[in-house]
Amino acid sequence: MITSSSNTKIKLVRGLQSQARKRKDEQAFVVEGVRIVEEAITANWPIDFILYDQTLSGRGDLILENLSTRAATDVFEITAALMAEVSDTETPQGILAVLKHNPLPLPDDPTFVILADQIRDPGNMGTILRTAEATGAEVVLLTPGTVDPFSPKVIRAAMGAHFYLPIHPLPWQEIHRYLKDLPVFLATAEAKTPMWETDFSQACVLLIGGEAFGASPMGETLATHRVTIPMAGRAESLNAAVAAGILMAEVMRQRHTARKDR
Repeated sequence: MITSSSNTKIKLVRGLQSQARKRKDEQAFVVEGVRIVEEAITANWPIDFILYDQTLSGRGDLILENLSTRAATDVFEITAALMAEVSDTETPQGILAVLKHNPLPLPDDPTFVILADQIRDPGNMGTILRTAEATGAEVVLLTPGTVDPFSPKVIRAAMGAHFYLPIHPLPWQEIHRYLKDLPVFLATAEAKTPMWETDFSQACVLLIGGEAFGASPMGETLATHRVTIPMAGRAESLNAAVAAGILMAEVMRQRHTARKDR
């Protein structure tokens, strides 16, 4: 039983929850809640240690029981007060895990890439990651100035996408090198071509611009094509994550249709 807030593991969790620099230095991040800890275990993601308290549900107890039959994983009970102190949520579920930073490798020849360009809202970023994994994107790249994809709020919103999707923040030079000659599609209100008149059945990159100002100047330069999401209402624009989801769904629809027609 860990009861002291000065315990080294408690200090580590507190730092990982609040500081991107700490996550980078320690090459670790925190996941909270029964479901996402289950996902980490199912995906065989490397676990540093797990903390739980007496409020843990029966489903959470099964996690600990199953861990006892697997390779050794350090598990520590802490007080509910300490869990509330280190948790990033208002209502902790009684379990969290410190995971090693172990991003999946970049695919060699991707055909569906998401490029998040200065997305700063953690909820939007997590939703984009979750949708990217659901619609079959093979990799998500993040430009400089984009929110840390391993921050607590992004982790929660992504709902386990981190364990199945390569997610890589890269400098612009490496982004250019990696994407090579792939067409890069940027959605803007000023574009003339509707998304459904655009061929997404071939290899492509969807560039998702930031919430406030859209794509960065580097992103604007990188984009080879511009498309628009037609809207019937009077809204000037869509939320970044919603727009990304619409575009990703259109890519998936076109590719599904192309496969059926073969």
